Amino acid sequence: MAEDRYNIYRSTVHWRYAMARPHLMFFDARLIFFIILFVFHIRWWTFAMLVFAIAGFTSANYFKYSLENVLRLFRSKLVGPFRSAVAYTRLRPMVDYGSDALRRDVN
Repeated sequence: MAEDRYNIYRSTVHWRYAMARPHLMFFDARLIFFIILFVFHIRWWTFAMLVFAIAGFTSANYFKYSLENVLRLFRSKLVGPFRSAVAYTRLRPMVDYGSDALRRDVN
């Protein structure tokens, strides 16, 4: 059975933990980008970006949001409640007026 398999720490391995968010201690592991940026480029603005990212990820985790959900929420607030029933590309057909087939070369 799958329940009988163990990992290196001798605890059972369950498939449901495969989609769990990775953590470094109690922070989201995706903060490593901001940490590396700050370590290799120590400036006040990179420190402020790191603090802002930590605050953002911590508050999103407090409200049980993932990064994907926060980005989706931000995008929906930016676009607004109106959603077009027709795709933007189908509103107006593309026309090529610069085609070489329409020109006549007179020699």
